[in-house]
Amino acid sequence: MSKSTEVNQKCKNCGGEMIFNPSKNGLVCVGCGSFEPVDGAMTTEKSFETLINNAPTWQKDTAVIRCEHCGAKSVVSKSDLVAKCDYCGAATMVKTDELPGLRPDTIVPFDWNRTDACQQVNNWLSKRLFVPSDFKQQLRERQLNGIYYPAFTFDAHVITRFSGVLVQTSTSTIVVDGKQTVQTQTFRRGINNVDTHTFDDFLVVANEDITPKVMAHLQPFDTNHGQAFKQSYLAGFTVCQSSIEAKECWREAKKLMEAVIRNKIKAKYTNGNTTIENLQLDLSFSNITYKYVLLPVYVGHIEYHGNKYPLYMNGQTGKIYGKTPKSFWKILLTCAGLGLAAFGFGIVLAMFL
Repeated sequence: MSKSTEVNQKCKNCGGEMIFNPSKNGLVCVGCGSFEPVDGAMTTEKSFETLINNAPTWQKDTAVIRCEHCGAKSVVSKSDLVAKCDYCGAATMVKTDELPGLRPDTIVPFDWNRTDACQQVNNWLSKRLFVPSDFKQQLRERQLNGIYYPAFTFDAHVITRFSGVLVQTSTSTIVVDGKQTVQTQTFRRGINNVDTHTFDDFLVVANEDITPKVMAHLQPFDTNHGQAFKQSYLAGFTVCQSSIEAKECWREAKKLMEAVIRNKIKAKYTNGNTTIENLQLDLSFSNITYKYVLLPVYVGHIEYHGNKYPLYMNGQTGKIYGKTPKSFWKILLTCAGLGLAAFGFGIVLAMFL
């Protein structure tokens, strides 16, 4: 389990908890209703050397605590060391000596509040006819957790020197001994060329609790218009810390960029009768910049008949991804109903023939 940050901000009027309200783009007190706007600012790219040599941390403002019940770790404000575990709900949190890690520089704020997010999930569930009714009810009653997940976005200019063998096949019909025969000819020629590619905000997830597959289903996130990080955006939400080092994320980004470039080159030279073999790439990266960004996701976890069914919603766009169980009886009744309908239609059709 990776570390997470729980942020609490107090109301200046009554001392109550302030929560960031996406629809108002500001903080609202749950006690007296006081409103405090959050003035955002556009973020900027940072040089790759900064990430490697001098990336800022937020250990001055926060501390790591651990749940004695489930072992999950969270990072909280030093002024608020008593917190409920985001993963199991227990209040058995103790302070540790661990350091919190990198401080984010960019945030994509939530655009959906919890009420609208729950309604979006209900609409999503209503379209899944074979989901058991009791599972739907459990998910509707489940509190969605608003969680910011960390990711790195990279910009890079890539010069690619590549070589390979183009294989072209052609077929023709010839007559041999009075019979038509299809003849196939294969031609090979080497290629050696240079191509350029530019990547903008190429995203790599920096947390192991949410898989790249899930994040791919939730994308896109508008990281190009992300806001410069402010603690106020986090009020009422949880922030998962990076559990994958920056250098490892960059290595993963380069590997994924190479796959994109390889596929583009193949698409350029491949058609109905031409393929490319032994494609070799030599990549040169330049103008590398990055952002360490927090992405908004609503998460709900349901345990049903011994299985876990996590559900995720993009907190910016409302896009949902999740797997649900299927009711055997609903499927059976639906099939039976369709079978009866088809049988009845057949009888009616036979009467008029």
